[in-house]
Amino acid sequence: MDQGLAALFAGLVALLGALIGGGFSARAARIGGEKTVQAARQQVEDQARVESKRWLLQARHDAYQVILSATDAYTDALIQPTTTAEVAEAARQRFRSARLRVDVVGPATVRTAADELSLTCVQVHRVLGEGEPVESWMAQEIEERHRAFVKAVTAVYAWEPDAVHEIP
Repeated sequence: MDQGLAALFAGLVALLGALIGGGFSARAARIGGEKTVQAARQQVEDQARVESKRWLLQARHDAYQVILSATDAYTDALIQPTTTAEVAEAARQRFRSARLRVDVVGPATVRTAADELSLTCVQVHRVLGEGEPVESWMAQEIEERHRAFVKAVTAVYAWEPDAVHEIP
């Protein structure tokens, strides 16, 4: 009977060992699964953040190209003495539409520079609408505001990705 009892105890110990080992294995598998899910979520969040930044930079780039082109057309329409009122108004509308695009995607510094440029152009437009001739200060004022806008846009692209983690 001693051998039978010893075999029984050995079997019970082996069963208990298998249960404990299985429990640890199940726990390790659960922890490993949770870590895998957590890593996958983090990867998806990181990818979404990168795509969002990429979209924003592209949207800004497009908006800045449109407003710079519209600015050139509008200022030309304002400064050229042969421009008709209809051409000037069309250029103003195009500029206004472009400025609104910048308002949607641009950071505060660019929006402010666009607003100042817009206000200057509107003031010049009003003066010219009253029949006053084009004066050099008008062109200089527009040029200064244009330079300030280009400087603000350039600053958006001058960020260092290693030093700064957020797009301005």
